[in-house]
This record gives sequence, C-alpha cells and structure tokens, in this order.
Amino acid sequence: MMKTKLLLFTMACAFAVQTSAQSETVKYEDFLVTPSNISQGVLDNGFRYYLCDNGFTGNGLEIRLIQKSGTGDDEGTSGIALLLRRMLFSENLTVGSVGVVKDQLDALNMQRIPSFRALNGLIPDIPAYCSEMDNGCTEFNLFRLKKERAYAASCVELLSQIAGHARFSASELERQKTFLVNEITNSRYDLAKSGENSLKATFVDGCTLDELINKQINSIRSITLQQIEAYYQRWYVPQNQCLYVFGKAPDDIVDIIKQQFGCRPNMPAPERGVNKLNHQKLLMLKHDVPAFYLQFCFVQPRVAASATKNLDYLRKKAVYGRLGEILGTSKDAQVTVSMDEDAPFFRCPVFELRMMMALDLYADERQLSDFVDDVTKKLDDIIHNGVQTHIEQLTIEKQKELQQQALTNIRDYKVLDTHSCIKANFIHSKPLVKEEPTYQYFKHEVSEQDIQDCCKELFKNYDLRIVCTTPYGYPDADIKAKLESMIYHLSTPPN
Repeated sequence: MMKTKLLLFTMACAFAVQTSAQSETVKYEDFLVTPSNISQGVLDNGFRYYLCDNGFTGNGLEIRLIQKSGTGDDEGTSGIALLLRRMLFSENLTVGSVGVVKDQLDALNMQRIPSFRALNGLIPDIPAYCSEMDNGCTEFNLFRLKKERAYAASCVELLSQIAGHARFSASELERQKTFLVNEITNSRYDLAKSGENSLKATFVDGCTLDELINKQINSIRSITLQQIEAYYQRWYVPQNQCLYVFGKAPDDIVDIIKQQFGCRPNMPAPERGVNKLNHQKLLMLKHDVPAFYLQFCFVQPRVAASATKNLDYLRKKAVYGRLGEILGTSKDAQVTVSMDEDAPFFRCPVFELRMMMALDLYADERQLSDFVDDVTKKLDDIIHNGVQTHIEQLTIEKQKELQQQALTNIRDYKVLDTHSCIKANFIHSKPLVKEEPTYQYFKHEVSEQDIQDCCKELFKNYDLRIVCTTPYGYPDADIKAKLESMIYHLSTPPN
C-alpha cells in the first residue's frame, strides 16, 4: 500500500512539473502581433496610431484615417453618417490650414478614385485617394504615396484636417444630398448593398426594402447644415480615430503624427448605438445563381466587452473554431461556421451557420424542401443533444510536440493583412492576435467535452434569424412555410 501511494504521489508531482513547465513556456504575449510587425501608440488626447510592416521588400506607403462611425451610427437620423462621409470626401471641401481639398490633391499629384478596387485601373505609381464606409467605420485612404518626408508629412496634414478641421457649406450640402439620394436609389440593384439593406429592413425596421429606401431618402433630404456640423463635432473626436501607416514611412513619422493630430483636445466619444431587433425572423431573397443558401444567425445576449484577454480566451476561440470544422463536414451541402463576438449588423455576439446547396438540374422541385427538412432535423438534434463527434485524443508527448512546432511558427509569423487586424482591434477592441497560427496551437487541446460544453453555452439562450436565398423563378412558398415552422420549433432554447 505504501509503495502504491508513493507511486501515485510521484506521478502527481511529475504531472504538476509538466504542467508548470508548459505554463512557463507559453505566454499570452506569444500569440500577439509583435512590434516589428505592428507597433502602436496613443497620443495624450486619445488619438491612436498603428505603424505596420509585413516584411515584404519594396512596400509602397499607405496612410489611412479610420473613423469609428459607420452606417450603424445614425443616431435616429437615417443617412446622416453617409451624407457626412460624402461631404468630407468631396474635392470641394474646405479644411483648416490646407484650404480646398482639390488644390491639395493637385499639389500632391494625387488622383481621387471612388473605391480601393479602382486602384487596379490606375497607372502604376500614381498616388490615389479614396473613401469607404461600412457598418462600423469610415475610412479616408491615401495609397501609393512617395516616401519623401515632406510629401508624407503633407499627406498626414491633409488627413488631420479632414479629421477635425472641416468647414461645410450649404450649397455643397445640397449637391451631396442629390448624389447620395441617387446612390441609395440605385443600391437596390447592387446585390451586396441590397442584401445588407434587406437585413436592416426586415430585422430592424420591419418593412420592405423599398420602404426602407424611401425612408432614408426622405430623411437625407431633410438634414440641415447645423445637423451635419453637430454630428461632425460629436463623432469626429480624437479617441474615435486612428491612423494606419503601412510600408516604409519617414523615420520621424511618430513626431509628424503628434504634430498634426496631437493639438486637438481630448473629448468624450458618444456611445455607439445598437440595432433593436423586431419580431420578424425570416428574410427571403432571390439571386441569379443556380444554388440555394441558408444562413442561420443565432444571436447571443449582448455582454459588456472584457478588457481581460488571456490564454483561456484564446483556447475558447479555438473551441469555437473546432466546432466550426466539425459542423462544416456535410455530404449534402457546403457548410461554413463563424462566431463573431461583435457582428457588424447586430453589434453583439452571433454564431452563424451558412449552408449552400447547388441546384440539381435532374432533381424535382422538392429538392430544397427535402433539404430544409433534413437541416431542421439536424439542427434540432444539435441544439438539444449537442454535437455527437469523436475527437482522437493525442498522447501528451505528441500533443506537446505539435504545440511546440506551432509555437515556433507563431513566434516567426508575420500578419500579412494588417489592415483587417487593426480595424478589429480599433473598432471592436479585439486583441492583435495572430489568429490562424494561434488556432493551430490550441486545437490540439480541444476535447469532446469542450465541444459539448460549447454547444450548451451557444444554444441555452439565443434569438434565431434566418436568411434564405433561392434562384430567381424558383417556387419558394413551401420553403418559406417550412422555415417559419422551423423558427417556431427552434426558437425555444433547450432547458
């Protein structure tokens, strides 16, 4: 008996030493982007900047002003954020010490283009200026810039004047209103824009797409110069803004940023709005693709974002990723899964399940109906019983070997898409994590019990929304009835 106790004690000590050794080897900081890839700083007034390099030689210089206000921040005045973005991007805009923006763009030999995609049609090495906007932010972007200090400093000055020293005129406001009304009217013919607007029309405003567009147009036509100026002063404050600098910048770029952006006072940023969802839970769409799409949005309760990020946080993200891999295996459809902690439209955590099934030209018209029946059965089983899967458990030695390899890769890894990484950090307060290699490390620790616990957490409290897209002309009355029945059946989370 004494020998048995001694053996157990020795084994426990060995396990404790092994665990301790691993915890000393792996740190949360190992998974963060290094300053050699992305370095950042915050000025006294709250303005943030990021200096980026992906390690490629010959990188051109890009400078982008990112403003934390987008189409979801209208404060009850539909279209005001879009209208302000048009006003600020106008070449007729007058700003602070720069004067008329068009004159400054001409002095910098810079071409004004409608969007980043238009860069492909430009002559190489011609500097360009564009502005883009999504649900969460507005960007004013300068590309293909010369690397000389005086030129780069002038570019930073231009963005700083747009950021806080713009002056608006009543005549330009009316001009931009006309352009924006045309843009919104024509958005119904743009598949991506009409899809996004349909989400808002159905799940928030409880109306048709045409009714939403008419509402936006009427609102835009009634916006006054005083409203635009007040919105600009309230939202365009230093702590709502950051500067993204990519490529080879002057050695004193930080001093240039401080000089141009550091003089404005620290002002409180307004609280960002959230979409209050209505009772409509199903959106039916049409497209010209011979395929069926089903999008299930399991909207989670909104929680306050925690500033504490640690290894447990990264491991939990890996569990969601592993669950996505498991659910993504389907013989009947292409399945993708994502878990967004702050989904752009909903602005709260959303677990999203997307399914795509190609139209079978030799099957009858019940093919989608049968597919919906099968999906309903599978989802019901997952929600109430969890995911039945087998995860092969590795030996401790093999797990450590694979994780050590992953850790080595993580420490050498450079983020290539620094822009998306920084937007997630600035807009949604997500850590600057090396996402893909981090998952490769933690996935080896995920167990079957972790998957079951993840399912229980996901499906204990949710608000289900479904988007169904079918080919033009395909009869979908029966599909709609089945999906409505599915929503009724699945909208009661398990006890």
